[in-house]
Amino acid sequence: MQPTQRHVLLGNGYMRHLNKGKPLIQANNSSSAYVKQLELLEDQVHNIMPRIPVPLQEATMRLLSKDTRQRPTAQLLTLIKYFSDPAVHALQFLDVINMKDPTQKAHFYRNTLKESLPFIPKKLWYQHVWPSLQQEMRSQEVLAAVLQPVIYLIQESTNEEYETIILPSFRSVFSAPKTVQATVTLLENLHIILEKTPRDEVRGEVLPMLYNAFESTTIQVQSAALVAVTNVADYLDEHAIRRMILPKVKMLYEKNQTDLKLVSNLLSCVERVLDRLDKAQIIDEVMPLLYEIRLSDPQITLRVVNIYRLMLSDKKYGLSVNLMATKVMPSLLPQTVNPQLNLEQFTILIEVLQDMLDQIDRNQRNKLKLDNLSLPSPERHRPLRHQYSSDNMHVPPFNIPNLRIEQRKTSSAEDMARKNSTGGMLGGWWFGSGGSPSSPDSNLLRVANAFPNRRLSDNTLMTPKIRIAPSCASSPGGTPASGGGGGLPIRRHSSIGPQERRGSTVNLSPPTIVIYSPPKSEPKSWSLDEGCTRN
Repeated sequence: MQPTQRHVLLGNGYMRHLNKGKPLIQANNSSSAYVKQLELLEDQVHNIMPRIPVPLQEATMRLLSKDTRQRPTAQLLTLIKYFSDPAVHALQFLDVINMKDPTQKAHFYRNTLKESLPFIPKKLWYQHVWPSLQQEMRSQEVLAAVLQPVIYLIQESTNEEYETIILPSFRSVFSAPKTVQATVTLLENLHIILEKTPRDEVRGEVLPMLYNAFESTTIQVQSAALVAVTNVADYLDEHAIRRMILPKVKMLYEKNQTDLKLVSNLLSCVERVLDRLDKAQIIDEVMPLLYEIRLSDPQITLRVVNIYRLMLSDKKYGLSVNLMATKVMPSLLPQTVNPQLNLEQFTILIEVLQDMLDQIDRNQRNKLKLDNLSLPSPERHRPLRHQYSSDNMHVPPFNIPNLRIEQRKTSSAEDMARKNSTGGMLGGWWFGSGGSPSSPDSNLLRVANAFPNRRLSDNTLMTPKIRIAPSCASSPGGTPASGGGGGLPIRRHSSIGPQERRGSTVNLSPPTIVIYSPPKSEPKSWSLDEGCTRN
């Protein structure tokens, strides 16, 4: 087929495709109907013109012109820029693909055809492109390159198209021997394949290829297997993740600790399957792995921080405050001064550390509060100055010896006691007559509270009896006593009647103190008349 004929066929088929598979003129072999629809042709062309690529719009208008002189010839169509598109060259190259060497084939499938497929009509995918790809998948030399356009076809096809057209031939690729590059291509795009593959075939044919990839001795295949687990974790059951994937991941790290790309893929894989692991496995296997990873590279540091941030979001992961304080934060804190971190990475790191510190703070405060509530006595936590203050000292009660409180007397009784008093005062000191009292209370210290312009009230608490010397009873300033043993009255209560308030306005003498000598001692030898003076 000549290029011009191919272009015409592509143009006619493309126009029918743009018009929903129908020709622009449907006359059904009727000339009158043809003439009528020809009048409406220009309007139909304007309706589908937005669907036509811009480089072909001018040529389309000229091809559909009623004037035959304006229509381009076949030679002019080959000169249109649109027909020099890589899609046309890709279709032309497929016609002679068997004449090319493996290197040319690999370059064509990996680059030219993959870039041209979006511009080739989908109908031609399965009629013209897929047969060539189906044949080339049998060759290991170009399999890795052929898989590039095949993956694109799988991604863009429907489930029915994939299962009926592609899968019957593509199924053999999973179990057939493959080169390293072909295996890496399959693993890195495994999620696209599993989206269209039926579940029963996923477990029986696709996933075994993934598990076997971890046993490979090639680091590229191992790294691609980690990427595949990250992408297809939803298709893996928990038993496979816990018993097969995680042990192999730990083994890969032990053998390739210095490979930054593999470690980065490993951390992405751990983060993806973390919610499928139980708490004991996270604490016993995942956490020690994170402690051992070197955090010199910013990307590695950020992936580790993201895993810790995921653990902080839920207690089911088992990240306790003890692990934060003793293991996690000591490993992350040195990275806060890592000069290789940019502002965004540093901000993420600081936020995670602050979140950890907040959780430690809340936990410890609540724990200390509960400890304080469980103490048997709060005295243990009182300050010493409070324990030994005078408010908290317990002193046994004591009594003042020889202290006796007289019964209340009215002011009238005070006046009578003053008139009958026989005591006297010497220099402000009162002495009893004879130097020794006749009552057992003669050795008591007496205090008389007398104020010139104030009467005693019944509410005043008085001291015990005051003994007055008989020789000073007639003294002008003497304190009266009844029978030598009268005492000062207490304050008068307001309930005392008026008949008992006589003489309440009498001025009392100033306070005096009466000193008695001990009962067995002799009185001093001075004259009582000389010793009696007015206060």
